[in-house]
Amino acid sequence: MRHGVKKIKFNAGIDANKMLVRKLALSFLSKGYLQTTLPKARVLKTHIEKLVSKMKVKNEANKNFLLRYLADGQAVNDGFDRVGPALMKINGGYIRIVKLGMRTDDGAAMAKVQWAYPVVKEEVKKPLKNEKSNKTDKTS
Repeated sequence: MRHGVKKIKFNAGIDANKMLVRKLALSFLSKGYLQTTLPKARVLKTHIEKLVSKMKVKNEANKNFLLRYLADGQAVNDGFDRVGPALMKINGGYIRIVKLGMRTDDGAAMAKVQWAYPVVKEEVKKPLKNEKSNKTDKTS
């Protein structure tokens, strides 16, 4: 029996639904937040919770699981390097869903998905081409 089991389904088909959740997860992991409809946000939350619990421990089994699910090596490495250590001591509830109200054109309930705890993404600052170097020429 299915007592207490709730599963949100979309009408696109099994393969399309898997790809939809995969793309939402990749987008969320790359940006750190995501604005989407409320049913998609609820489905994404359960999947991200499972992925983050795998990102906490870096071993081959977890890496293979994440590669099979996300199919993006850069996202998996980023998860092990950035997300796993940031949420190591937390046992769940990594994601927060904030309701935003109704969308104006079709009335769909919108939500913002974000990290419940700070996960810092390290930005690599590239110097501009027009910037001068700190070295000064002393040709006097």
